[in-house]
Formats: sequence, structure tokens, C-alpha cells
Amino acid sequence: MATTKKKPLVQPEPTGDAARPAPVKLRNVAAYEAAVAEFAMANDLFGKGRFAEAQSHFASVVTAASADEPILADRARTYASICGQKAAGPHAGGDDAESLYHRGVHAANAGRLDEAWSLLEKALVMRPGDASIHYARASVRGLQANVEGAASELKKALTIDPAFRFHAASDSDFDAVRDEAAFIDVIEPSHAGA
Repeated sequence: MATTKKKPLVQPEPTGDAARPAPVKLRNVAAYEAAVAEFAMANDLFGKGRFAEAQSHFASVVTAASADEPILADRARTYASICGQKAAGPHAGGDDAESLYHRGVHAANAGRLDEAWSLLEKALVMRPGDASIHYARASVRGLQANVEGAASELKKALTIDPAFRFHAASDSDFDAVRDEAAFIDVIEPSHAGA
């Protein structure tokens, strides 16, 4: 009896996109490290309030990293935009509630707390039920180490939007008042309610 040799089963070769895995694009390590260093320099300038200079460095990162490092480029683009807004100064914008609010937050971040309070006061007159404005006012009072003021404004913000409780729990603006009973009662209300 004759036997025939069986051919081994052969899987058909995949076609199209499944035929080959996409080639791995190697990172240009030197270019990446240069972009990260430029980003770090820009970030340092940003932290020092030198927004126009920082914007220039962030823009350089966007140009250098766009093709190879889209995430880094996108982050640099965002910061460059923020720098442009900050470089425009606190008086940019109108006298509507939103502009006053942003100018107030900007003044608070710059340490001009009396100016911040004044701007936020004007914004609140226009939008008395705005939780963000109350929260910003609480932050200003916290930076001023005004326990009662911070607690009172934060309580108003939480009445409108309880989600601000989570922000306040870790917000460094409240570090000066965080351990005070009046503030703790707002952040961690007892079962009796606050």
C-alpha cells in the first residue's frame, strides 16, 4: 500500500494592515531631552511670573516637539496660551462678572489680595449665586489667614456646589486656616450638619 506524504498545514499569510506590525518609530533622545530642558526652563520662568519670556520658550518646545512628541507639544501649547493671557495683564478684559472673576483670581495668585477681594466683590454683585466666585473669595480670605472669612465664604460656595469641598481639602490657599475649628467644621461637617 502506498502512503502519501501529508503536507503540513500552512496558515495563510495575513494581508493588509495585519500583514506587518507598524514600525516602531525610534525617539530622538537628544532632541527629546533638549525639548524637556526647554520646557523646564519655560516652567521656571512661568513660576517666577516672567510670562512673556516663558511664552517664547514654550513656543520653542511646540515647534521642536510637535511631530515627535505630540503630548509634550500640546502641553507646551497650553502653557504658551496661558502665558499670553497672563502677559496681557490683569486689566485685560471687560467689566463683566467673568472678567472680574478672572482678574480677581489673577490678582490673588500674584499676591495682591486686597485688589483680588475688590474685584471678586464686584463680580459677586453681578452673580451672587456663583459658587466659583464664593470659592475664590474663600481662597483670598484663606491667604489672608482670616479663618472666619474663609470658612464663611467656603460654606456659601459649598451650599451652591458641594464639589468644591474636595478642592478645598487640598488647596494650599487654605494652609494658614486649615487646622482651625471653624474651617474644619466646613470641610468635615459633623453629622449635625454644617
